[in-house]
Amino acid sequence: MIILHSAARMRIKVRLALLLGGLFVVFLLVLQALRGMEGRQADVLSRQVQRADEQIIRQWIDLVDEPLRRLVQDYGQWDELARFVRAPDRAWAEANLRDNLQAYGAHAVWVLDPHHELLFAAHRQNGPALVLPVEHKPQPSAEPPAFPERFFAESRDGLLEIWAQPIRPAGATAALGWLLVARAWNERHLATLARLTESSLSLAPPVHGLGAGPESFPLQLALHDEAGRLLRFLVARPTKPDLEPGLVGDTLGVQLALAFGLLVLLALWLALRGWVLQPLAQIAQSLAGGGTAPIRPLLGGRDELAQVARLVESSFSQQAALQREIAERRQAEADLRHSEKLVRESLELRARLARDLHDGVIQSIYAAGLGLESAVSMLDRDAAGARSRLQLCRQSLNDVIREVRGFVNGLEPEQMPRQAFAQELTALVNTMQALWPVRIVLEMEPDTARALDAAQEVHALQIVRECISNALRHGNAQEVRITVRRDAGSGVLDVRDDGVGFDPGRVAGDGRGLANLSARAREMGGELHLDSRPGRGTTVTVRFPLHRPPP
Repeated sequence: MIILHSAARMRIKVRLALLLGGLFVVFLLVLQALRGMEGRQADVLSRQVQRADEQIIRQWIDLVDEPLRRLVQDYGQWDELARFVRAPDRAWAEANLRDNLQAYGAHAVWVLDPHHELLFAAHRQNGPALVLPVEHKPQPSAEPPAFPERFFAESRDGLLEIWAQPIRPAGATAALGWLLVARAWNERHLATLARLTESSLSLAPPVHGLGAGPESFPLQLALHDEAGRLLRFLVARPTKPDLEPGLVGDTLGVQLALAFGLLVLLALWLALRGWVLQPLAQIAQSLAGGGTAPIRPLLGGRDELAQVARLVESSFSQQAALQREIAERRQAEADLRHSEKLVRESLELRARLARDLHDGVIQSIYAAGLGLESAVSMLDRDAAGARSRLQLCRQSLNDVIREVRGFVNGLEPEQMPRQAFAQELTALVNTMQALWPVRIVLEMEPDTARALDAAQEVHALQIVRECISNALRHGNAQEVRITVRRDAGSGVLDVRDDGVGFDPGRVAGDGRGLANLSARAREMGGELHLDSRPGRGTTVTVRFPLHRPPP
């Protein structure tokens, strides 16, 4: 697995280098194998040529020796020669043996009896006859050994080739003697054989280590004496063209093939580098850098890698267009979210404005209306009290006008200049109690009142105003009790009245009072509990967290 991962991480350039190196090694091995095969074939051909040359030389020697062989065979079976052995007649021998040596190409002749006693000897040239150059010891009591058909011997005239044949006429069972005919292997005879065999011939002594046989070069033919001992070598060097120039030509061909293979591999490497590796590197650089500058030289080509470069350029263009489209869509989504946020804020502002107008302005106007109604009823019996109540109504209406101006100017209720929560709650209770003959009891823990933040103070005032207005308008309450306290670390606002009460499950109509109370309780971070039954009054409890630490 590690090798596979390493091979997978290997660069294409390294792989191609390894491939070309492997091909070069295989090429060298194939050339070496071919050269070895050619060498073996050349050796086989050389041996075949040597064997053929040796066979040709032997055939020519046999052809040249054919007259001597026929001479000894014909004369060995001649009855006249058998009679000569029984009764030697030198004159007959001179006329029939010596005078025929020239015709058969022989140089000397010997006639022996069965015991190898010399009966006649003659030499073709004038002068004394050659001494028989063989060991022949007459042994009357034992049969002498037979001569080989052909052997060689040393003499005063040099090396002699001797053919031997027993004298045995037709019908005879035992040899009556021996006929030996010799030919001198002198320079003239060797020149004749060399001309016939188209080779250079020479006689060499039996040097130790000089082999014989068809495997040696030059050719060496062994010449043995009558006892089978090695006497001389006939060394033949063919004068025909040998195989050495062909072998040199084969070697030159192998070298040329090797050079051509190297050129092919070099051209292949350069082609791969210029046509494949370099364009691939440019494409990889372009993909890694994300730009088209590295592949610009490839864009004008017509090969496959140029098409890939154009595809890369097209992909970059499409990618840029896609990024622009994504940016436009993101901007559109951001604008849409901003629009949705503005719409939500507008809706929330509208709902808050409606709630503030309902809980603040409307309730204040309604309270002022109640005060006007009470002042009208007091004009006849208490003009001074009526004037005081009218003054309070005017002040209340001025507060309403100031609050409406704040809404017009875009101010939230909690952003308007205000007094402390305890003072505003006390002022609200006093105003409501002055505008209407109702008993309002306020119980407030100062520490708890100071722990409310600005938003909680506004919502708490509006809840109290809404509850007092509901108790007066719908409950006909005579007493309203307001409590601001702390319980288990949380703030608690209770508003109780002794009015007629109602069934919360059967409340209907277009009024927004209870919904506004619940919304304000949630914005305070707390929750609202409503407890009311017909004839039992109403209790509104808001429990909310205190964000400011107690003093």
